[in-house]
Amino acid sequence: MQTSINSESAPLQPQETTKEFEKELFFHSILKSVILVAILWVAFLLNDVFGMQWNDYGMLPRDVKGLFGIFTMPFLHGDISHLFSNSVPLLVLLFSIFYFFHKKAVLILMMTFFMVGMLTWIIGTEGIHIGASGIVYALAFFLVTISILKQETKLMAYSLIIIFLYGSIVWGFFPQLFPDKHISWEGHLAGAITGIVLAFFYRSEGPVKKVYFEDEEEEITDEQHEEYKEEAS
Repeated sequence: MQTSINSESAPLQPQETTKEFEKELFFHSILKSVILVAILWVAFLLNDVFGMQWNDYGMLPRDVKGLFGIFTMPFLHGDISHLFSNSVPLLVLLFSIFYFFHKKAVLILMMTFFMVGMLTWIIGTEGIHIGASGIVYALAFFLVTISILKQETKLMAYSLIIIFLYGSIVWGFFPQLFPDKHISWEGHLAGAITGIVLAFFYRSEGPVKKVYFEDEEEEITDEQHEEYKEEAS
């Protein structure tokens, strides 16, 4: 008796399942990144349009009241150019965290958020610190450092793109190069330190380097060759 197989109910092959997962992960990573950056824009527009004066609640180093700035600093920006300069790299970097480290992405971002804010509060100069640039530096240094540690092909390729696009952020450690701007180089330094520390902490997470083993042909001695001939006969 012949039986028919319904192709719609047939289980997916492992390769097909992997492709579907990668596709879904890719789009979810983009969506999550866009949502987080959109929150920054909503906060800026509300503050700017309605004159909320939220920037007064930024990070105030070594002041107990300034500790509140750990949670508010990344969402506050001086002007639209300040926000835009952080938004584009944040999109690219957030995507990499959600895509390559999807299992620990939320935890990595929470620790980044807290550590950057805390370090800035400790080492920052007097004045109100605002902006998400510390997060940008943290994620950039995290990605580059962990790609070096893991030596995974895709991760290293993405890191090279980051270096090519945003390698110039190293100049952000030298505020004297921008005398007309009030740059929180301490926030940048806090971000770099945070990224490197977290890269070592999470070096066992994320994509794993593939190791290939080549088959080696066994050398057959004359005695073994004779034995094979005797067995064959």
